Amino acid sequence: MNTGICPVCNGSKRKWLGPNPPQWTNIAGYDKDTNTLPCTNCGGQYMSFDAKGTVPLRPDGKPCTHSYKAVTVSNCYHRYTCEHCGDVHHIDSGD
Repeated sequence: MNTGICPVCNGSKRKWLGPNPPQWTNIAGYDKDTNTLPCTNCGGQYMSFDAKGTVPLRPDGKPCTHSYKAVTVSNCYHRYTCEHCGDVHHIDSGD
């Protein structure tokens, strides 16, 4: 699978939250010094995976900014498929 640099974090594996720090600072992975969270476009969206800094390419050859559609596979098991590049991951919420 061909990959490119993640367009959300520019390969840094961290997503900048903008010029104004959020009111909350106790969310998992938040770095106060850089005002960033782990990127949820290049791997952080998967269960137990860290951001990688790279993403699959779309059919037009550009790195993907994912847009996932969810399907419930069973009671608390969901499959997410990117409508642009076909990337798939599963989440088991484990009721």
